[in-house]
Amino acid sequence: MDGVLQTMVNEKIGPGERALAFVQAFCAQTGSSSACAFRTYPDALECALRTAGVAQGSLVAVSPLSPSEYRDAIQKTGARMVMVDIDRETGCPDERLVQESGAQVLMLYENKGTLPVRYNEETTFAECCDYGEITIIEDISESIGSAVGEEFSAGKLGQIVVCAVEEDSVVSAAGGSVVAASGDFSTVLRENRPSKYLRMPDLNAALGTVQLLNMQENMARRRDITATYKQSLGRTRHRQFGLNLMDFSSNASAFSVFLDCRPEEVVKFAQKNGVPVRQSFENCLLRDYEGDAFESFPAAAPYYFRTVDFPLYPFLKASEVDMISKVIAHLP
Repeated sequence: MDGVLQTMVNEKIGPGERALAFVQAFCAQTGSSSACAFRTYPDALECALRTAGVAQGSLVAVSPLSPSEYRDAIQKTGARMVMVDIDRETGCPDERLVQESGAQVLMLYENKGTLPVRYNEETTFAECCDYGEITIIEDISESIGSAVGEEFSAGKLGQIVVCAVEEDSVVSAAGGSVVAASGDFSTVLRENRPSKYLRMPDLNAALGTVQLLNMQENMARRRDITATYKQSLGRTRHRQFGLNLMDFSSNASAFSVFLDCRPEEVVKFAQKNGVPVRQSFENCLLRDYEGDAFESFPAAAPYYFRTVDFPLYPFLKASEVDMISKVIAHLP
């Protein structure tokens, strides 16, 4: 909190020097050319879409497991949203379906630290998925810090990058979001700088900068906790959601379990033992889908209905980690 307190002492609480330092640190993390920090995630999403050239009549492809906020942001631009099913291994939009959708833009949400990476049997190396010539808005709100070897990391695929920095985000500024861009899109982003009433204040930016600097340390703690949870999960018939490649290093933003039973049984069992468990994709686009989810999205629907999150925070006490691990090991 030193950075926040110093900002208050300096009496500079508008969008100024601290906000600039924050976006510069974010650009260094993602390899982007320019960035802007917003007060809210929805404002950032709309900015990203307009920076990508989305307008009336445009088609925007999204995964059914994307946040429900995507729908409102796309509607505000006058574009049409096209939901495409996911790849079961990556949890990201299926490459073929994206290319067949006819969309000009893909909003790529990387759930629970996953990345759009596949294993190439010919080269025996992991490689990034190929979505063709489509413009990609890569949302790294849950994947920032995830990487595959030294070649690819979250934020390096999209020409435009979005990252929420809410109070429960991997990197937190206690609220807000960042939009970054590269190439020609960075020029568009700079030319359409939002008003001070939409930009992130220095108080939030000061906290966000410190969080970015401490991200590796916090991720290391998250990964240690995840390793403990995985040992316990190995004693059950359930499995962890997300990529399982040798070169993949998750940011451990969440410990999500794809259940081989009714979620209600697990939630009830965990709560009985003092462990809060919630549905992993409770706020995704499938929540309000009116059709047959299993027929329309056979890969995404099971994850939506049968995946739950267990508590995973860098500052969990050893006793709390032990308690949660025991609950995981004895899941019904």
